[in-house]
Amino acid sequence: MKLLSLLVIFSSILADKTISALLWNETYPKGEVIRLGDFDIYSVGNSNDNLSIIVIYDIRGFNISQTRVFCDRLASEYFVHVVMPDFFRGTAAPTNGSMSTWLADVGNWSKVSNDLKNVANWLNKSFSTNRIAVIGFCWGGLQVVRACSNLSTIFFTGISIHGASLTSDEVRQLQQPMLFIGAGSDPPLQPYLSDAIEQSNSIISKQCEYKTYLDMRHGFVAASANYSNPDNVKAIDDVHLTVRNYLDKLTKNISVSLSINFYFLLILLIFAFHLHL
Repeated sequence: MKLLSLLVIFSSILADKTISALLWNETYPKGEVIRLGDFDIYSVGNSNDNLSIIVIYDIRGFNISQTRVFCDRLASEYFVHVVMPDFFRGTAAPTNGSMSTWLADVGNWSKVSNDLKNVANWLNKSFSTNRIAVIGFCWGGLQVVRACSNLSTIFFTGISIHGASLTSDEVRQLQQPMLFIGAGSDPPLQPYLSDAIEQSNSIISKQCEYKTYLDMRHGFVAASANYSNPDNVKAIDDVHLTVRNYLDKLTKNISVSLSINFYFLLILLIFAFHLHL
């Protein structure tokens, strides 16, 4: 009888895992689509620490369930406000025609940077956000590098997940640290990117991190995520853990740095006060 009970319990556990895998798109609270100017934003979660994260999707665009689930999960598990703007304004990579022509039109840096500045300004005004990180997939990974180079006063860090077209010339411009996550089918992150960053900015280089999932293929976290594949799910679980640990480490370092700066400022004020006396 005890054996039968154990078998029933074990079967129910297996059933729960099967249901969870089948309902991967329903596991975390969903966000909402809101309008900002002439484009939509997928917004989910609330921040307990004045921190927001902007997600830049891949060339598959705004309406991909796997990419939205990444946002949902990050918001739920990290207790953070996550927003994903529709940079392509309702379009996605064409199935025929010139990909480069389309991308040069809808995804050029001039347009992307303007959208990022508008979203950041909206976050600051509407949610009192004072720290913003940016995460990008594939094409979005390259935009993150550019954001951490050219908009470094807005974003304190960036995370590229199976980023595409990442070159040594691009990463040499970094002004904020980044976490680079790659798949086994992606070009190697080290030493190609890491050496270029080290040569251009040793301080930033010391804060950058790299991780490659050798058994995964490009796109495994976002648009090409396969939740029926246990290995893919396990890799996604680890990516979320890696992202959270990286953000925790960086925000902790920033807090310590601000505390030290405040301490020295206080000492200087006290010293100046005594001189005045």
